[in-house]
Amino acid sequence: MVLFPFFYTCITNNKDLAECVDDAKLIDGPAISVLTIARDMIHQGWKLVASPLYGNFKPAQQPYRTLILSREKKDRHIPADRYSLELIESAMNIFRECEIKRIPGDMPDEIDNDYKYVDFALIEDTLRECGILRCDLHRYSGG
Repeated sequence: MVLFPFFYTCITNNKDLAECVDDAKLIDGPAISVLTIARDMIHQGWKLVASPLYGNFKPAQQPYRTLILSREKKDRHIPADRYSLELIESAMNIFRECEIKRIPGDMPDEIDNDYKYVDFALIEDTLRECGILRCDLHRYSGG
């Protein structure tokens, strides 16, 4: 009997969050890059654990994006999950259509740190449920 039948991985462009998570893939780029890599992984049999549009932030509102994917531990070819593929493609279309896109580091540090923390706070429960959160991300206080 396998106690944990799934592998979990985290894809993020939030460096602070990546340091708090087991098996995080840190992406140096905008949120659309995170979505693109997740889409490629979904084609390889991974499934989204949470919506790619969690928190309902659009590209002009949030430069950071973190996604959690799961895959069965069985060593076999797994077809792409249609539902995950539909979710990620829909999110990618929303990101492509947005005229203004926030990118990591395009704001003063205090504001950028707030955005990193918001990204963490929105996905924290999911990270805990998947058992891949090692530590909490502490909110930076300005001043």
